[in-house]
Amino acid sequence: MDIIKLREMLEAELSNPELSPVDESFYKDYDSLLKTLRLGAESSRERGEDVEEMLYLEQLKIAEKLMREILKIRLHKLVDMVFSGTSPSELVAEERAIFLILKEFIERGTVPAQTVEVALEKNEEEAVYSEPSAGVKRPVQEAYLVSIELPKVVDEELNEYGPIRAGDIVVLPRTIGDVLLKRGVAQRIKILF
Repeated sequence: MDIIKLREMLEAELSNPELSPVDESFYKDYDSLLKTLRLGAESSRERGEDVEEMLYLEQLKIAEKLMREILKIRLHKLVDMVFSGTSPSELVAEERAIFLILKEFIERGTVPAQTVEVALEKNEEEAVYSEPSAGVKRPVQEAYLVSIELPKVVDEELNEYGPIRAGDIVVLPRTIGDVLLKRGVAQRIKILF
């Protein structure tokens, strides 16, 4: 996988109302791409190649932005499928788990913790783990179901999130999530990986 493939994937998702097919290893390949770019940047930094390091870091930003857009579109399509009662024929393991959680949530109004655990236990060995950049501490992030429209919000590191629509499930730093919980406009969703 490379940035060109991610760009093609985004174009396919934008041009097709249905979920575009992806390989079972799509998310693992994406993680491998990120690791490769991070290692390239680190290696360049150690050799004193500032320009090469900046190129790797820019590629990393582009890859993360493309994937964020792909995920947004795919998640919206999954939600639409749940509401329409359509059952997807082929989903990768990670998306199948999310689909089952969403379906349970829509049908019953809440997602019992055991549903999440059962959905993810089936795919535990296939779960994707993203490693943070070397030496970079990132705020703890959690998933939230937001019940109101929000413009862009900014965390303590000046990272922007949003805009967020009512009913969106979003991953936010705990600091922002705690504010939303205190105001009663979000619910924390526990997803165990």
